[in-house]
Amino acid sequence: MASVMYGSVKGIINHGIFDIQLLQFIVILFGLFNYSLCLYEDQVGKFDWRHNYVGRIKFASFDTVSTTKKIIVVTEENVFSALHLKSGQLLWRRVFEKEGKIHALSDVSDGGDLITVSGSVPVLVRIWDPATGHILNEWPLAEQNPERLKDVKWHLKDGILYHILPLYSSGVQIISYDSKTGEKLKNQSVSAPFLTPETECVFTSPSYLTCLKGDQSLAILFIVDLFNEEARPQSITSNNIFGAGAQGPFHIEVIPGKKEAISITSKGDNRKRIIIPSNESNILPRDIDGNTKLYLTTIDNKLVLFEITYENKVTELKAFELSTSSLPPLQEYSSKITHDGLFYPTIMASTCYSSQRSNNQGVICQYLLSSEDHSFALLHNNKLIWSREEALANIITVEMVELPMSDRDQTIETEFDTKDSIVNIDSSWNILGMIMRRLTAQFNQIKSFVQSAFDMNNQQSNQRVDLVRDKFGLYKMIVAVTSAGKIFGIESKKGEIIWQSRIIDNNSLTINPPKSILLYIQRGSRHFPHSPQCLLLATDKTTGEGMIYTFNPITGQPLLDGLVKLGYKLKQSMLLQTTTDDFLRPVLLLDSKDKIHVYPENATTVVVTDSSSITSKNTYLFTGDKETGVLSGYSLGYSTKEELIVNKVWEFTLSPKNQKITHIVSKNPLEHVHSQGRVLGDRSVLYKYINPNLVAIISQGVGNIHKNTLNLYLLDVVSGGIVYSIVHKRVRGPFHIVHSENWVVYSYFNDKSRRTEIATLELYEGKVQSNTTVFSSLTTTQLPLVERQAFIFPASIEAIQETITEKGITSKHILVSLANGGILELPWMLLDPRRPINPELREEGVIPYTPEIPIQMDAIINYNQSVFRVSGIYTSPSGLESTCLVFVHGLDIFYTRVAPSKTFDVLKEDFDYYLIVIVLTALMIASYITKKLASQKAQKQAWK
Repeated sequence: MASVMYGSVKGIINHGIFDIQLLQFIVILFGLFNYSLCLYEDQVGKFDWRHNYVGRIKFASFDTVSTTKKIIVVTEENVFSALHLKSGQLLWRRVFEKEGKIHALSDVSDGGDLITVSGSVPVLVRIWDPATGHILNEWPLAEQNPERLKDVKWHLKDGILYHILPLYSSGVQIISYDSKTGEKLKNQSVSAPFLTPETECVFTSPSYLTCLKGDQSLAILFIVDLFNEEARPQSITSNNIFGAGAQGPFHIEVIPGKKEAISITSKGDNRKRIIIPSNESNILPRDIDGNTKLYLTTIDNKLVLFEITYENKVTELKAFELSTSSLPPLQEYSSKITHDGLFYPTIMASTCYSSQRSNNQGVICQYLLSSEDHSFALLHNNKLIWSREEALANIITVEMVELPMSDRDQTIETEFDTKDSIVNIDSSWNILGMIMRRLTAQFNQIKSFVQSAFDMNNQQSNQRVDLVRDKFGLYKMIVAVTSAGKIFGIESKKGEIIWQSRIIDNNSLTINPPKSILLYIQRGSRHFPHSPQCLLLATDKTTGEGMIYTFNPITGQPLLDGLVKLGYKLKQSMLLQTTTDDFLRPVLLLDSKDKIHVYPENATTVVVTDSSSITSKNTYLFTGDKETGVLSGYSLGYSTKEELIVNKVWEFTLSPKNQKITHIVSKNPLEHVHSQGRVLGDRSVLYKYINPNLVAIISQGVGNIHKNTLNLYLLDVVSGGIVYSIVHKRVRGPFHIVHSENWVVYSYFNDKSRRTEIATLELYEGKVQSNTTVFSSLTTTQLPLVERQAFIFPASIEAIQETITEKGITSKHILVSLANGGILELPWMLLDPRRPINPELREEGVIPYTPEIPIQMDAIINYNQSVFRVSGIYTSPSGLESTCLVFVHGLDIFYTRVAPSKTFDVLKEDFDYYLIVIVLTALMIASYITKKLASQKAQKQAWK
């Protein structure tokens, strides 16, 4: 056949019909088929989903000049993107560097160039194509004084970039550049001797620098015209602004908008005054409530001020023509909407135009509203067009909760609930009543089956059909808590937001974002008829004291008392394993005065008098302060039935002058260890050192000599003893660590070799197990054997996490988030510290050591769905032992499921059911025929 094809091609070429270039193209095209790697099309997006976000808005501008109307936004997450004006969907997105913030964005509403100023040293000026988001030009600018980057201000105006640098006790230096070429145009200085590091200054376009200097009783406002070298600074006292006797502290901020002004707030009486910086600055006599948001813009050559108020889910926008006289409202620009998705919104950008449809002249205004809970929306006159929940770009903690049973399963559960039959004894629980209940339940099941078969299901239910527990526990409710004080309930099947709630007290958000927030599952969905319950533990942003918020993770409704202020500062908390009569797990709270508390309070007697596996006699807590470097252990051994008493039993201090604690990592409380040992090549068993009280601590050197060091401590938090410690020199962060079973995996950046490395530790007791029943930190004195190894990783790491399954039978894999947006599934055998250097020493399940860990593209679980700025990876077991649920959160969120040991407990999706049915049928027929033939043969032989 090959000779025939060769002859045909040769004949065509000889006759001049076939083009040689076309032949080469066909050969190359068919040759590429052998090297193509891809996913099955039907598997893309079947078990996974991804949502893209941009974060909280910092700058915004309407692009109404281009063919595709869009909104250009810059966020606090250093994201530069374009949103479709009608739908709010992302048209394109550019993720900038983490370190350098975006300082300025040009206004594209007039059809000018799209320019951004970002970075630190050097500052990068970029010119973009608004339609595609492609970069057109870029030029750097070296910062002259890198130690004062916070004081430097940038301004874009008419294609000129102004670099404004305050010189303390002297003046202001202004350098202007051509924003397209980077050419330096002018360098000038303006006198401002009042400038100090404590002076609060803001810049307002077109050319004014306004500074506030003073104390509680008197403050002076200075206004400087930066582009007029001969102009002298103006000074206005707080008494001239608010009147005599005004009390501070005073605060100034820029009123956003196309035409900027200054608002001054007197926190003593919660008032605002507006000042328009000019050569003769105007002070508006109108008092504005301190909670009112302001926005200033120009409409039809009129200077219009918007006052935005929020109360009881109602947002009202009042427009006023700005003047020194009375301010009557402008009804054509005012709006009033009721929406649950907005919370104290602020106008970030606006556009207004005249409408002449249907011979009705009017003004149509569109506003981009940014909420305090990080969401933003587009307001079209009095109608909310779309909204985006950008709080999900800053998730702090995550938990996965099993979905509740269906109504039919709940009916069966109620029918056989013996506890209710004992508590509520009536005539319906006799034999006849139970028979009637059984018949009723069967009739309802038949009725439900018929209705579902003929699509006649009109039965009203208190739950959604898709929000019920499945057979294998693969679908769960993802409860995510964000830094904005907002909680989301996301179903894991499609990623739909089922509910959302804010932690609000006195009509304001209460969570303090810099402090840690903990989320506990006190009761799951398996204890019907009791509803599931989650507990959120956080700190109040005003008092710094602890607070508790309990809610139903399936519906989002608050439970018990909802938000509870504890009245004391928290030091540590712990979720106990013991439960109350209603299957609720109490939480131990340790305050700053080393006093122990229990929530709920009625569970105190359960904690003290419980005779199960966890009692007050063997309950221990530990605390770790990253600022002071003090680690302490506490015991409840001296508690009585009337009171819980906590005593400090040990203390360990790491000097913060030499090393600063960065990570304190314990084992996952859901983890199960299936195998107690490891079988060696000589068939002996090497037993694992499985200490449930072991905690891994990483500290980074901060001294002048040993500043680039990593110190790892394995600390037993019950006895206070250091099990193992190791020091890595000439390394720096970012550090990432995973602690599971008897091993530890951590990563760092090697300064000497300029590469990322992953180190592993594995702990063993030896060939003789010290205690075959229960591990005790107080009786075990033998130190473990430690196997360690380091590997080169050819990529930058953002987060790592191990997989977890229900029984721990499945092999462990390490999930590694890469800087390029991929999530790599790394088998444990590649990181095994017992990999031999000598290839001749072979052992079952252990491969020879190689220093480099390869990145295989088929091990990227999110294929081309990149996830950027990953802050954490959460894994949860499913009902199938082979399957682990994975939720990745950062700037984007991504969900999928992985099977480290393949799906050994479930049939594959491409399993050929028809073939197996045909084979089984053929075997049954063949066996029946063979049986008949054998009996006939035996009968014939018997007659012989």
